[in-house]
Amino acid sequence: MIKILIHITFLVGLSCVDAVAQVERLYVETYYISEGADATDTIGGHLDEGSTTYRIFVDLSPGAKLLAIYGDENHPLIFTSTAPFFNHDEEGITFGKDLSKNRYEIGTVALDSYITLGQCSRSFSQGAYFGVRKDHDSDGSIIGGVNNDGGSAEIEGGLLNNQTSQIGFPLSLADGLVVSNQLPTSWIDVGFIDLVSNKDTTIFGSANTKAVFNRTNAILRNAGITGVDSVENEILVAQLTTKGEISFSINLEVEILIGRVPKIIKYVAQNEMLGPNEIFSSLLTYPFTCGCKDPDYLEASTIFACEDNSQCKTLLVFGCTDSLACNYNPDANFDIQDLCCYVGYCHDLDIRIVCPDLRPRAENETLEIILFPNPVLNDLYLDMDGLSYTDVEYTIYTLYGVEVEKGTTYGQDKWINVASLQAGYYTLKIKALEDIFILPFVKL
Repeated sequence: MIKILIHITFLVGLSCVDAVAQVERLYVETYYISEGADATDTIGGHLDEGSTTYRIFVDLSPGAKLLAIYGDENHPLIFTSTAPFFNHDEEGITFGKDLSKNRYEIGTVALDSYITLGQCSRSFSQGAYFGVRKDHDSDGSIIGGVNNDGGSAEIEGGLLNNQTSQIGFPLSLADGLVVSNQLPTSWIDVGFIDLVSNKDTTIFGSANTKAVFNRTNAILRNAGITGVDSVENEILVAQLTTKGEISFSINLEVEILIGRVPKIIKYVAQNEMLGPNEIFSSLLTYPFTCGCKDPDYLEASTIFACEDNSQCKTLLVFGCTDSLACNYNPDANFDIQDLCCYVGYCHDLDIRIVCPDLRPRAENETLEIILFPNPVLNDLYLDMDGLSYTDVEYTIYTLYGVEVEKGTTYGQDKWINVASLQAGYYTLKIKALEDIFILPFVKL
């Protein structure tokens, strides 16, 4: 029985991996969609009308710190688009922390593609700008409309002034930037800046126009960062502007406290080649893969980041699928070998309960009992010829010999209420005087 419980517990645990992880959610925000006026700015290079700026936020559990976003030989860091990414020619930066505060008002600078760990500007007297989702921004805006210089064409009323509902709040009302004086330290980057030319030739630099970033030796790290709101703990990790459809796979280093001892866990986007302290998270690959996540169904899997109930088609039925076993279950679709019971070997289970048809009949068993209705929905009646006025003790077991209910039925009309039992196959053990009867029934 212990083996069975371990096996079932392990199976259930597979469906709960994401639930206990520190990476709770990932948001891809549609930050802005460029319009015709934005495309007039030639200072920063050409930005196509209809280009979308996306911001990627990682939502960690309270108390967790984000240390790094990275790619290694087993888990590459990937950002791709079906069209090139936009980077501002003159003011563009690779890392959000390097953008000057006062450059946000210039043309299309605020739409530059960059990677970061929370911070979106250089430090100034009050601290630095940090990224939040626009619907979490309550301190106004420094971007777009009258806050913008109008770009190279000096557009009256400024650029970045699109009011379409597709972007939620217009940038002129909420820019997704808030000031914090909790500045992360000890920044390290590898795999973005070319060591010879000292230029960024990736999708985050303006040296070359590219649509794919795929690196197995890249990392952006600092001493640790939490969200501006430490409870929600949402941290911006990238801003991407492109006219194409984006996709990405990211990997994260997260610090948590166990007791008072810090522990580093790596959350990776691929469920392969997992090393020490590495945990697969289906949330780290976009577009999200949706499917059945209900553990009651055979199609359920932890690889899905979002739930699609239409993919849950086959109810999971545990059981013994060995036709040679006395408790062979032809309806089972998930075999648990430790449930199989054979004459002479029943995995420490009581074969008389698991396989009542094999139970030797005692010499003094002279009575006959009929159960009806069978299958039963609510009340199971006992027709006991010869024992009409005798109290009867009963015990109900599952198909696997686990006791679920016991009691006594009295009087002439003997019945047992089974309405609270889950639907399935059960065994009823009855003790009347010196006789013991073991009978199967089905609960609807």
